[in-house]
Amino acid sequence: MKSKCFICNSEYARSGMSRHIKSCLGKHFKSSDTEKAKRVFYLHIHATYNPDYFLHILMKENARLEDLDSFLRNTWLECCGHLSAFTYGGYGEDINIKTTISKIFEPGLSLSYMYDFGDTTELTIKNVEIYKGVTEGNRKIQLVSRNNEPKVMCDECGKKLATSICTECQYEGKGWLCSKCVKNHECDEDMFLPVVNSPRAGVCGYTGD
Repeated sequence: MKSKCFICNSEYARSGMSRHIKSCLGKHFKSSDTEKAKRVFYLHIHATYNPDYFLHILMKENARLEDLDSFLRNTWLECCGHLSAFTYGGYGEDINIKTTISKIFEPGLSLSYMYDFGDTTELTIKNVEIYKGVTEGNRKIQLVSRNNEPKVMCDECGKKLATSICTECQYEGKGWLCSKCVKNHECDEDMFLPVVNSPRAGVCGYTGD
């Protein structure tokens, strides 16, 4: 499955997107306003246990982890105001959310991020490269690429794409249902959540809104 680079609108498979973006950013930032140019961090973020869900973003050097936390919640995660944390690898000591990213990231460094310590969604955040330039609109965070929604077939008929998830059946490794099969599914409709483009699809009360 291909996804789009929002800088040049080219499409690449997941495996080639980081390589393309590095090349694309190298060309893009050559034309940036040198007087306003500051360090910009290129981060690759993906669901730790399902890399088909990914984000490629740029962050200004003075942006803080709390800015990244808000971005991730708004883009992928927020459902019930759960707690979250950034750590150096798994379940280590939490990093202060007020810390600016310039004090944390070096090329190649990865962090772990966890949202909700009950039904946890875990992300891996890697600093791919550091550039000198200006983000679009001088924003703290600029989205460069995002995965297209993975196509998951209905677990019951196996013929149509799933549009709903039964949270009860999901614990047994199934429960992804097409619009037809969901009507006859044995579980209560209160158990259904919509299929959304997020690693939190089918978890807690996340609907993507």
